[in-house]
Amino acid sequence: MRRLFRTVSISGTIATYLHRKCGKMDYYTCTVVLIASLVIFLYQFLKKRYSFFERCGIPYIKPTILFGNTIDIILLRKSMGEVFAELYKKLEPHRFGGIFAATKPMIMIRDPNLLKDILIKDFVNFSDRGWDVDHTLEPLTNHLFTMHNDDWRNLRMKLNSVFTSGKLKTMFPLVKVCGDKLSEVIGRIPENESFDAKDLMARYATDVIGSCVFGLDTKSMDDPNAEFRMMGRKLSQFRLRSMLRLLQFDVVPQKLAKLLKITFFDLKTQHYFGDIVLKTIEQREKTNAKRNDLIDFLIAMKNGQTSEKYNNVGNGRDFDLKITDELLAAQGFIFFFAGYETSSTSLSYILLELSQKQNKHIQDKIRQEILDITSANSRLTYDVLKQMPYTDMVIDEILRKYPPNGILQRRAIKNYKIPNSDAVIPAGTAIIVSIYGLHCDEKYFDNPQEFRPERFTEEEKSKRLSCTYLPFGTGPRYCIGASFAKIMVKIGLIYALRNYSYRTSPKMKFPLEFDKNLGLLTPCNSILLQREKIL
Repeated sequence: MRRLFRTVSISGTIATYLHRKCGKMDYYTCTVVLIASLVIFLYQFLKKRYSFFERCGIPYIKPTILFGNTIDIILLRKSMGEVFAELYKKLEPHRFGGIFAATKPMIMIRDPNLLKDILIKDFVNFSDRGWDVDHTLEPLTNHLFTMHNDDWRNLRMKLNSVFTSGKLKTMFPLVKVCGDKLSEVIGRIPENESFDAKDLMARYATDVIGSCVFGLDTKSMDDPNAEFRMMGRKLSQFRLRSMLRLLQFDVVPQKLAKLLKITFFDLKTQHYFGDIVLKTIEQREKTNAKRNDLIDFLIAMKNGQTSEKYNNVGNGRDFDLKITDELLAAQGFIFFFAGYETSSTSLSYILLELSQKQNKHIQDKIRQEILDITSANSRLTYDVLKQMPYTDMVIDEILRKYPPNGILQRRAIKNYKIPNSDAVIPAGTAIIVSIYGLHCDEKYFDNPQEFRPERFTEEEKSKRLSCTYLPFGTGPRYCIGASFAKIMVKIGLIYALRNYSYRTSPKMKFPLEFDKNLGLLTPCNSILLQREKIL
């Protein structure tokens, strides 16, 4: 785009020169010169850009001018997860291939063995997710997900100590309180009355994250219009600006994005969550109060009480990251956004699948396991959760069929020769993985549209190729909050299923559609169910 602005500038200079030479009557000529210059530039730019994969010797899908292979995303006709899954299929039988997000070239990796090389073996060359953000414009984007290189490595090591089994066990009672509340709220729903499971589980997730991350009782389950709940909803509402930044189309240079304030998330919403974290940290430090939530652990991290200095893998240099309150606020923000959306969505999908007639036996089986475990133990504890293999299988299968993050992105730091190929991935090239495409590939999961938890028995998992099941990614950038998310989902299931059975409401609309926003596979439809109390 810099070349475009340079061309406009040159064209303007030429037009001004002609105007001075030819007089006022030649405005038409000046305009023609300007337009012609722009057209010539655009033609040369697109010709060079769209021949990118030919020059690299990489097979690719022919793009549509300006829209690339993502016209359905740009025109809001399909979700990002669906579009990239379709492109994944179109690249069959290639191990990898090129696609264009508008004019941006991206290499989609399809082969599990090559994925293993990129995400694990050769991770050092693909440690960058490829998100370029302006932390001065959006301070709350300075988090683990978007960080690069040394900053990411150092913060990741420090935060690893926050999500150990010991730390999760101390947060478990906070989640359990929200589970109790969930059961109470479900009990208030009249039998045979439809309710939106998506909304209910979003309120549950909001209360859990609000308690465990921000140290707040958000009261979202009691009040669907609670302020914290409303601000959380804004994070996932469609914004054209978010779409531009997320897809990283080469239409908005970084400086122009800053000038126009084109942000990933609404700045007012970011400031709301940032202020909560900063005020909570300030209060905790003044009163020395402890709650065993994430804020306590972040404060301990800031004070150097969580881990030693990290020696960076790959470069052998000691590097220390300055931990500020603003940096901690950014981590709280991303933990809320990632945990709230993915956990509530997964719970909604589980209840939807269990409520359908063909899956009644699955609902009965998971409920029986829950009843057996809870009746055999005097109280529900963190360790008891580990004794529920079928519940784990149900969660794993829902994450396969509806992976919250439909795509995974990386960026090559240096030129990379693809193993068993003559092709080279140039430095700076975006790498895209269609998680949804992999999870729906019949080579790895037969009859992929069927909901079948038995895919995840220990025997079945041992037969499966690695890097074909990636709901939380894999390798060093594996989702740091995966264990916490599963605890939140499992507690939600225990308290939702122990005393109640579910069926789909006659008002429920099928087929299910995905929201055309942010790249997450969230349902666009309301998930309307009916519940019945089990005597």
